[in-house]
Amino acid sequence: MLSGIGPKNNLEENNIKVRKELPVGRNLLDHPGCSINAKVVPNSTSTSRMDYSSCGLELGMFYKGDINGKIPSQKNFLDKRPDIQFFASTNILDPADSDHAKSGKRNDILTFASILNIPSSVGYLELRSSNPFIHPKIFLNYYEKPDDLYLMMSSLKLSCEMLKQPPLSTVWGVEPDVDKEMSDEDWEQYIRKMTWSSPHPCSTVKMAPESQGGCVNHRLQVYGTKNLRVVDASIFPTIPAGNINAPTAMVAWKASRLIEEDYKNKS
Repeated sequence: MLSGIGPKNNLEENNIKVRKELPVGRNLLDHPGCSINAKVVPNSTSTSRMDYSSCGLELGMFYKGDINGKIPSQKNFLDKRPDIQFFASTNILDPADSDHAKSGKRNDILTFASILNIPSSVGYLELRSSNPFIHPKIFLNYYEKPDDLYLMMSSLKLSCEMLKQPPLSTVWGVEPDVDKEMSDEDWEQYIRKMTWSSPHPCSTVKMAPESQGGCVNHRLQVYGTKNLRVVDASIFPTIPAGNINAPTAMVAWKASRLIEEDYKNKS
């Protein structure tokens, strides 16, 4: 955008010469997350220490359950488009903290976190200035679509119900930090205040035909330019239903082959 490739109006209002008008910065997608924090309250049958593994990853990696088991069954891991990514942690996930996570004291904290995997709300970003050192304006638009808010609210309510079940409520004496009687309006306020980015922002330089709002073609070349490709998560047409590290690495791997092909064809 600073080079003159982007929405015409935003470039001109920042005194940037338009080289190619494309919807760069549109279609901003991310995975918003929100969590329920709970404290371990010692009583006659519980201890003040959770003392269990980091985030339960060992269970997901090495063990299998069934429909009656305490952990997800193998078929749950084969769902290609799960709407929620859910995990437990002994860290406090805090949107006001730059690293999003703060360790609980003496492992006396339990957090259930929900990540919205397939958001329908779409954001965008704009230039604030032609100065590259001034940050752009970013509008994530989390929960702009009611479906996203409903899904997150449902997941957090389920988290509270799970925290009430044994052995968490009996052996460990876990108590959620949220009010026991919250209306949907209360939940909405909680979600909007406590939501954090995964962070998985992507899709602002979408790969699609130019007539369909695309900025790069199937070879990752920017429309209306020569010798310019975009090779990162911004080219995703839609956000993956899960973490974006591996898909981004795949884009880089594919781009290296495309660049090599073009080099050989010129020779």
